[in-house]
Amino acid sequence: MSRKVSIFVDDDEDSTEFDQVREFLERWGPAITIVTYDTGGWEHYWDLLVPESALAEIPEHWLCASEWTDYE
Repeated sequence: MSRKVSIFVDDDEDSTEFDQVREFLERWGPAITIVTYDTGGWEHYWDLLVPESALAEIPEHWLCASEWTDYE
């Protein structure tokens, strides 16, 4: 079963977390659906459909509330 999640990271001083999100997405490949990706330059935002096993790997501080998900 897939879960709806939204992820937000910024990389204004350090791109480590952005790089980690990219690695996460590459590692899970087609098991994850990227519904939305948006960037303001330093800020990066994704709406994703992820399997439960992938959700378990997402750090809590990446998750954010959005219209896409019910996460608060």
